Amino acid sequence: PPEEHTLWVAHVARKYLDHGWTSCVGAATAKPRLDVVIRNAIDAGDLPGPRYLAASQEITVLGNLGDESLPHIQYPEYNFGAIVNGPEDMRRIVRTFLKYGVDSIKVNLSGDNFVPGAGATTTWISDEEVAMAVRETKLRGKRVSVHARSCESVKMALRHGAEIIYHASYTDEEALDMLEAQKDRIFVAPGLSVLIKLLYEGEPYGIDRKKARAMGYEEELEAASKSLTEMHRRGIRVLPGGDYGFAWAPHWTNAMDLQYFVKYCGMTPMETIVAATRHGGAIMMRPKELGQVREGFLADLLLVDGDPVADLSILLDPKRLL
Repeated sequence: PPEEHTLWVAHVARKYLDHGWTSCVGAATAKPRLDVVIRNAIDAGDLPGPRYLAASQEITVLGNLGDESLPHIQYPEYNFGAIVNGPEDMRRIVRTFLKYGVDSIKVNLSGDNFVPGAGATTTWISDEEVAMAVRETKLRGKRVSVHARSCESVKMALRHGAEIIYHASYTDEEALDMLEAQKDRIFVAPGLSVLIKLLYEGEPYGIDRKKARAMGYEEELEAASKSLTEMHRRGIRVLPGGDYGFAWAPHWTNAMDLQYFVKYCGMTPMETIVAATRHGGAIMMRPKELGQVREGFLADLLLVDGDPVADLSILLDPKRLL
């Protein structure tokens, strides 16, 4: 219920701050106003938590990820996503979330391996619906983020001007060229945890290795690794931290992405730190303020008490970071 859920989210926000996450971008909220209420309380000083940008619910279409409605239980408010059918319906729901005060509108363009018959390589929404979502959002100066695993959904997001692309597992040369052409405007957050955790550690949650392969997780992880390594090579901003909060990837374990980026995205350890800090400041829309080092910090990296730095532990000293 919303009351208990709000209390839980307040607890989550505080724990993120306790675990060292000083800024967070909401990808999607589970109920229409959860993100907005918690963001406002943090901003007002009523609750401890990181700087936060609030998202809408996932906006989806019938049969796609986020549509959990059942034929015999017709209560839209029970659904995880907000279901639309056509451009005018999209206009209505986008305007509703903007009225609530969200910082971004989330739209599910592609399918997902969790959805029977609507896997990660499929694209379900229409160009007209996406165009309407972006138009209405930008009229009010807000950003559009998208769930886009399939290659076509990545291209659709770029054609229509979405700023934040979640996943981008499948690409081709055209999609990579489009991403590179807009690399100073867009952000990619792959959310690798769901692929890795369910493929290798999913058995306690009912998904053993055989089932995970049958669902397409091994194939998608291979495709995502190839896509993201090439994106990184081309200078596209790839950011860590996404798809946590599930049973198999709990809140506050987000820093696992730093390891995943080294293993699967062709990054060095320092490049993952840059992705989490410098690029993190940029996606928070405060690039000159957040994710930057203080004056004299680079010298500290080279010498501490006159001795060369042997590891990167100094980076974890909060007194040295913004």
